[in-house]
Amino acid sequence: MERHKTHKNVVIEPLGWEQPIGSDSLKTLLEGGARDAFRRPWHRIERGLRLSRIRQFIEDVSPQYDMTDKEKESFFVFLQKSLDNKLLNTVKVVEYDPESERIQTIKGLEIKRTEDGLKWAFSSKTAKKDGTRKKRKEEPSVTTLPLEPLDTKIEESISDTKPHALLG
Repeated sequence: MERHKTHKNVVIEPLGWEQPIGSDSLKTLLEGGARDAFRRPWHRIERGLRLSRIRQFIEDVSPQYDMTDKEKESFFVFLQKSLDNKLLNTVKVVEYDPESERIQTIKGLEIKRTEDGLKWAFSSKTAKKDGTRKKRKEEPSVTTLPLEPLDTKIEESISDTKPHALLG
C-alpha cells in the first residue's frame, strides 16, 4: 500500500535545544520583549504599556504638586479616560523619550492646587477668528524636565557694569 505524498509523517527535531525551556528563560524572553516595546515611539506603544508609562509619569510629577495617594489615583483615572478618548495618542501632545522610556511632557495639561484640592484639565484650544495664520501661544503643559537655567547673558551684563555707573 502506497501513501500519497501529502500524508508523509515528518519528524522535526529542534536544533540546539538540549535543555527544556524553563520559567527563568521564558521570563527573560518576555522582559526583553517589553523592554523593546518601551523603546518605540509613543504612538507605537500598545495601550497597556502606555498606562504603565502614565503611572510612571504621575510618580515623577507628584512631588511637584504634593499629590496624595488618593489624588494620584484619581489623576490616573483622568489620564486613562483621556487616553481612551484619544487625547493622548499623538506625539504632538505627549513628549515621550524612548531612550529613558519615560513621558517627559504632556502638552495642554494644567494642574493647579486650590482650596478644594488638586484640579487638572486640558486647556481649551482657542478657535481661529480669521483664516490667517498666527503664531500660536505656547500651551501650558506638565513636564518632568528640569526648568531651564536663567539666561547667562543677563548675568554677564550685570557683572560687567561698573558700580558707579549704576548709581548715576
